[in-house]
Amino acid sequence: MKILLENEEYDRKLIPSDWRYSAAIYGLYKYLNQRGLKCHYSDDELLYNSDDITEKEILEFIEYNYNEDMHHMYIENILRKSEFTEDDISLVNEKLSNKSGSSNTIMKNVFKGIKFDGTNKQDIIKIIDENRETLIRETFRNKKNLYSNFANVNQLFNDDQDYCRLVGYCIDAPKKGKSIGYNFEAKSYVGNDIKEMDFIPFAFSGGREKFFINNNYSIKSIIGTNNILEKEINSIKNTEDENIKGWKTSTRGVLFKLIQKSSDFIDYDVEVIVKNQDNDYFETMYIRKDSIEILRELESKHINYNSICFRYKVNDKLYIDFEKEVTDRILNKLVLDDLIELILKDRDSREKSTTNHSWKLKNMISINILIRGEENMEKKTKQAFACAKKVVERFVRDKSENKISTYSQKLTSAIVFKDYDRFCEIMLQLSNYTGIEFGFIYDLFEDFEGHKDLAYTFISALSKESDKVEE
Repeated sequence: MKILLENEEYDRKLIPSDWRYSAAIYGLYKYLNQRGLKCHYSDDELLYNSDDITEKEILEFIEYNYNEDMHHMYIENILRKSEFTEDDISLVNEKLSNKSGSSNTIMKNVFKGIKFDGTNKQDIIKIIDENRETLIRETFRNKKNLYSNFANVNQLFNDDQDYCRLVGYCIDAPKKGKSIGYNFEAKSYVGNDIKEMDFIPFAFSGGREKFFINNNYSIKSIIGTNNILEKEINSIKNTEDENIKGWKTSTRGVLFKLIQKSSDFIDYDVEVIVKNQDNDYFETMYIRKDSIEILRELESKHINYNSICFRYKVNDKLYIDFEKEVTDRILNKLVLDDLIELILKDRDSREKSTTNHSWKLKNMISINILIRGEENMEKKTKQAFACAKKVVERFVRDKSENKISTYSQKLTSAIVFKDYDRFCEIMLQLSNYTGIEFGFIYDLFEDFEGHKDLAYTFISALSKESDKVEE
């Protein structure tokens, strides 16, 4: 909440009463700190002066921090050259006329009828300088990854309103003002809006999916945690290391990697606010302490996060984002059985990329074991893996490699259709045929559901290439 102060060094106080105020505090602090303006924070309040919040200062802050989104700055960088190529001239005119198809129509309006020919550099620079504030304001307001991603574009720089300016919270007051209040009285509705909520976009880090960690144990925790998240994301974004430009470019991956290593300042349940650019609302992701422990075990047990960073094609119109699905399951402690079975029965892809699928399965089964919290399962899965490899060796030695895929398909079919008796029957047939004893099978007889990861491990390993998995 916001409190007005009188006769004190600071005239405003913000308290992190919910995530919106926490995010406003962090965004406002970044602005005040970077602009060298006075403020002070304690565990539960941020003190500042309202006169320091000016549109001019904020626009300069925006231009500096979002320079990659500012088309006029892109043009200025090109115009710093003494000579221009045809490509340079073409790029400048593309930005001036908005031919790139972006939503930045302000450039087209400001530079209407003006074209760069390589000789009128100073004219272009003069127009930019004369319209700089307008260019920054309207670009920030309307660009899909900036203000419009977070709030009603008509509320930018407005004073405190009756209704919250954030998307998912704002309403059309003339049409729905009465319906949202108690007993259809608009005056009974508490909007909880302050102009400082314009700083909320600065609190989120990421790409199309952005995160704010509401670690509101203290304001110091909010600032420290989100500073680290932003730093990690920026360092990955700017890296030239091709080995890093894989899963770590996923904001979600960076977030969970941060939590894995954050035992010094996150050792309790924490709330993460998610803003996906494709959605006109915010989402809340609760990361509980037991889920944090699972995330940390991924690293201690060398489970490769990259193995879940892929999209699975169901059909031409539907894809499953495995990274989001698996991490959501970890957070909610829901098993991955259906996802594992989806990969197991994906015969066409598996034949094309057996090693890759085996690697994914190996890591997903390990995650499943952590979610289930099964004790001594790691030792048992090693036994199941070893038995499967003995079966493979036997069929290869007998020149009967086709039986490997035959038995794998039969076992997969049985487990997908939850015909556990049939699964055990096939396993007994396979044991008798090969003369190999499956010691782990007694656990499946006793409690198949509780030991299903043994079955998954056996099927996954029933391949000539499954032991050559990526580490």
